Amino acid sequence: MNNEDLVGSAILLVDDTPMNIDVLRKTLEIEKYTIFAAPSGEIALKIAEKNPIDLILLDIMMPNGIDGFETCERLKKMETAANIPILFITAKTETEDMLKGFSLGAVDYITKPFRQEEVLARVQTHLKLKRALQKLKKYSGYLEEVVEERTVDLIKANEQLKSEVRQTRKAEQKLKMYMGNLEKMVEEKTDELTRANEKLKDEIEERKKIGTKLKGD
Repeated sequence: MNNEDLVGSAILLVDDTPMNIDVLRKTLEIEKYTIFAAPSGEIALKIAEKNPIDLILLDIMMPNGIDGFETCERLKKMETAANIPILFITAKTETEDMLKGFSLGAVDYITKPFRQEEVLARVQTHLKLKRALQKLKKYSGYLEEVVEERTVDLIKANEQLKSEVRQTRKAEQKLKMYMGNLEKMVEEKTDELTRANEKLKDEIEERKKIGTKLKGD
């Protein structure tokens, strides 16, 4: 994925210092991103609720109103914002603060003072990751549909096979019964022929005896 694929990505800047917003806006507009700005956490929540945001840069220290940590926590509870990558903006470098941010759902940090190359690199990285995850999720959904369709086809084929097996067994039973009846009929006819043959032999012998007797007279 090249950077042109990211043109127009919506980025929400949340910082109570207008100068910070201005610096970040000018930096990100180089890559032709769509920029939303909020001077407080409360306004950020409203923007994220009503607009399809791709990434959020969120200041931690905002004395007036809710701070970055609470804003992040609320965003992650919103259906429309739960999956938006959040990068904290901070002058803090304490491990405890960073760990707290990660535990609330942040994916990265950008430290003050801003370095243009770092800001662009981190933003691009997480936008690409987000796009990749979306494609993976879409492909995963497609695979689930294919598996479901194949499963339905296999179930139908299995039911058809069971039906064919039942029909074959019924046909075999009928054939077995027919063969049994046929064998019985052949046996009966054989017995009849045997008896008729014996009777015929007796008649021939009787006629021979009569013929012999007539010649003697």
